[in-house]
This record gives sequence, C-alpha cells and structure tokens, in this order.
Amino acid sequence: MKTLRFSWRASLLIWLATRLMPRERREWADAMNAEMHYLPHDVTFSWAAGCLVAALKQRFAPMHTGNFRINRWVFLLETLGFFGPATLAWWEFAFGPSGAAYFGSKMFAMHFQNLPLADQYMLGLHAAHAVTGLIAPMGLFLGLRYVIRDRALDNRLLGYALIAAPVLQTTAGIIGVIGFGVEPLLPGIFLLLIVLPVAGIVHLMYLGKAVALPPADARLAAG
Repeated sequence: MKTLRFSWRASLLIWLATRLMPRERREWADAMNAEMHYLPHDVTFSWAAGCLVAALKQRFAPMHTGNFRINRWVFLLETLGFFGPATLAWWEFAFGPSGAAYFGSKMFAMHFQNLPLADQYMLGLHAAHAVTGLIAPMGLFLGLRYVIRDRALDNRLLGYALIAAPVLQTTAGIIGVIGFGVEPLLPGIFLLLIVLPVAGIVHLMYLGKAVALPPADARLAAG
C-alpha cells in the first residue's frame, strides 16, 4: 500500500506522543506512528491528536496513585514554571539597578543610615534575598540537569539548605511586618518567590530517592 503524506502539525503531535509515552508503552507509540502513514490525509491530524491524548493519559496515570516520578520532558515545564520567574526576580534583587551587588559603602551611608527603621529593615530584607533567593537559579540548574541527564537532587543536605533559605527569609519578613511595620509580600509574589521554588526542590529531592520495586517486580529482577 502506498504511504500518504501528512501535515507537519500531525507529525509534531505524533512526535510529542512518542516522547511522552512511558517506556513500557513505547511500542504503542511506534505502532501509532507507523499506522498514521497509511491513513487518509484528512484524518491524520485528528488521529495524531488522539495519540497525543492517549500518551498524556498514560504519562499522568501513575500520578493518580501517588507516584510523582513524571516524564523528564514534562518536568521541564515544571522547572521553567517553578524556578524561571523566581530566578528573574533574584537577578533583579542581586544585580539590578538597585541590587545588593551595588550596596557599596557610599550607598549605605547615603541611603541606609538616615532611613526610618521600617525602611532599613526592608532594605535588609532586599539584600538578604540576594542570598536566600539562590534557591531559584540553583533549582533551575538542578531541574535542567534532571531533564538532560536524568539526575535529580540526591544530596539531602543541599536540598534542606535550599528549602531553609526562603523559610528563614519568610520568617524575617513576618518579623518585619509585625515588629517594624514592613509592607507584607503580595500573595502572588509570595507564591512565585517562596512557595513554587520550595515545591520544586521538594519534588527534585523526591525524584532523587531510590525507587523501591513492588514485590512482583522485585522477584522478576532477582530472577
């Protein structure tokens, strides 16, 4: 039978389906890809879209049973979403026009000593975020390393240190709000700078844990 041409959109969808399909179902993706070459041109796109939906269902099915070991390419989206905005914010706090990197002695004398106490505390929090905010660029690096090299965060001490940094920053911020009248972070900013990076590090630490095989799989591996 003569193979039929199909659009680049269908090709892209079937390629995504192949990449997202779990390894144990990879033969399904190969079969879908081969079958699409023999379908009428007007149904190839819908066929490829259905294949992509099936691949996504197979990929996320383990998450319904509490298994958060998602595909590395899916984790790429999580990495960019959890650490990307926070990394940009950290860069601004550290190296922006008013970043901590430019807090020299002259700026300290001119802009810090004569400020009200609340503003002094706020400026201190600003400078501290240049350190505690390192969770974002480091998380971005670790997330991309997992995507490229399949290596998660197995150093527990580093993981706990990265989590502790924004927790301490948050505690200092709460003290500033209660004791010095510092303006609290907006909920959206708190989510982007604190909650999402911490959640990303926790997930990387989980992915770095050794996988315990179910009894049946363990017997097969032993045999």
